[in-house]
Amino acid sequence: MTRAVEMANTLSVAGESLSSNEDVFEGNLTVPANSNMIVAGPVTIPNVTINGNLSSIGSLTVTNTLTIASTSKLSIK
Repeated sequence: MTRAVEMANTLSVAGESLSSNEDVFEGNLTVPANSNMIVAGPVTIPNVTINGNLSSIGSLTVTNTLTIASTSKLSIK
């Protein structure tokens, strides 16, 4: 799969929705303009392009290229 959204799994526990992501992405992550995304780490992604806003909860490792547009934000906590 090529996008984080496609790789996220939606779970239902006691009527609540939860999401999860792989710890190693096979494809690249692109955050579209005017969008907000969250990944949970530790996570490794080959290429990350941020045209909107990306928050990483835990460590984020980009093995090739990290591109952040001038009006975009990356937050790692």
